[in-house]
Formats: sequence, C-alpha cells, structure tokens
Amino acid sequence: MAVPDTDTFSLQDVVDEFSKIDPQPDDLVDCFTNATASQFDPAYEGSKDRLSNFRNYNGIFPGQFNTIFGQNIPNSSSWSNQVLTLSNAYIGHDVKFVWQYVSGTSFTGDLQVGGNATLGTTTFDFDTYSGTPWQTSRNNESNYSSVSWFDIATGSAALRWNKRANSAPPSGGTGLSPPPYTGGDSTYYYAETSSIGNPNKNFWLRSPTVSITSGNQDVDYWRGNLGATIGLLYISVEVIT
Repeated sequence: MAVPDTDTFSLQDVVDEFSKIDPQPDDLVDCFTNATASQFDPAYEGSKDRLSNFRNYNGIFPGQFNTIFGQNIPNSSSWSNQVLTLSNAYIGHDVKFVWQYVSGTSFTGDLQVGGNATLGTTTFDFDTYSGTPWQTSRNNESNYSSVSWFDIATGSAALRWNKRANSAPPSGGTGLSPPPYTGGDSTYYYAETSSIGNPNKNFWLRSPTVSITSGNQDVDYWRGNLGATIGLLYISVEVIT
C-alpha cells in the first residue's frame, strides 16, 4: 500500500503505512521519525514538516528503478513465454523495462529475448519494428546508473545484446533457433557470452518508453535459455513519468 496520491488523504492513511512498526506511530512527528527518505515522492516531500509531504509516500513516481523479477535461469531446450504483471500502482505511468543478465561461468550462456514482446500498451514485432531503438550496454557495469547506452545492432559482439535473425547464436552449445513459436517472428535479441562475455559479466537491455494503463500492465515476451552455463536474470521498471 501507499499513501494516496491525492490532496485529501488523512493522518490515518500515513499511520497505516507504519502498521508493522512496534510501537506503531500515532502522530505526524513519529511518522517522520520512522519514514524512509527514498520513499517520499520528490514532488511532495518538501521540508518534511507537514502532512502533505506524505502524499504518494511509498508509491510509484518518476525516477524510481524497481526490480520485479530476479532468478537463476535454468538450461532449457525450448523457448518459453514469460509473463509478468505490474501492480495497479503503475497505471497511468510511462516506464522503460530493463533486463539485466549476469552471465554464467563460460560461453555456453547466451540468453535470448525473441519473437515479439508486449510491454504495457505497446507490442514490439522484432521482425518489422523500426521505431525508437532498444538499447544495450557494452561494458561490464553492475549498477544501472553507470551504464552507457547504445542502440542495439545486428551482430555477434561479446559483452552486449545483439540483434540476430533466422538462426541460433553462433557459439556452439548455446542458443535456440527462431521462431519461438509456430508463425512467430524470426528476429531476436541475445546476450553474447563468449570471450569477454564471461564469467559473471553484466548485460543490460532497455526498452523504449511505454505506457501502463488499466488492463495493459504485462511484460509478455519469449525467452530462450539453452546452455550449460546460463546465468542470472533480473527485470526492472524505470519510471519515466
């Protein structure tokens, strides 16, 4: 829960945010004492001396980078459809989706995002898409804020996400041939983990900005993860507006 993003919320709405604290705050001073600075909405936090500063506290606001998925990915011989659904708190916001892939211990860990992807209100057909480019990192950066971004390009360069079509990644023992499903697109993006792409290297992939509306809250994409040393994947949401 979050304090409502309205100008009509009450002190009780704020107190309820701290229901797990013992003893629970029961006045405004105690609420400020127990509050976490990063959870204040910058648009309203002010000097942190009045009730209105708690508007949208612990809510969704521009500048946030929220991880919604993190998992060691298993070796699999087939493409799989992956769907994550954002909470209603994201409705009305524009966001970018970010994949952070940490490679395994060898070159047999190429991860693929393929076919097409539906993110919020936008479906990206990778075979024909020509709008604002998806972007990739080209260096091993562990922090999102430190990444330098480059438009994704066709190729097979290590330590970056590449665009590829019609055949599996070139390294043996890793990667699947497209399409991910019968009649699907033959173009995909993949992390090339050969050479300097392992071990434990960070690959960042970022979508263009998309809108989240009621009923359009999904991250829906196809994932390929064939290889003996597939690594760790995180998916995060950068809130733009």
